Amino acid sequence: MEIDVGKDFYHRLANRDSHQGDGKFTAIDFRNRFLKSLDNENAWLTDTEPIVLDFANVKKIGPSFANEAFAYFTKYASPEKLSKKIVFKNATRVQRMIIQEELETGHKRV
Repeated sequence: MEIDVGKDFYHRLANRDSHQGDGKFTAIDFRNRFLKSLDNENAWLTDTEPIVLDFANVKKIGPSFANEAFAYFTKYASPEKLSKKIVFKNATRVQRMIIQEELETGHKRV
């Protein structure tokens, strides 16, 4: 499955939850809409086709969004394994750095 994040969701990925920013297009909304199938231990035990997130139309990603949307899954898998299940296509160097930093430091709920 491939998702054009900027078109299918929003071009600015900044809000962790409904309490941050304008409370719209949150990381929790994104996770529930596109990554819900990965939110259980069994999903990480099998080899399946990765979910490809195309960032070509994403203008911004904030650390809190990356933490809540992607590092959330480090409770199930290592960052290396996560990167095989969720592929970040066309992400800029800075976007990749933000995502990787959050994956390595784990999920932090604020």
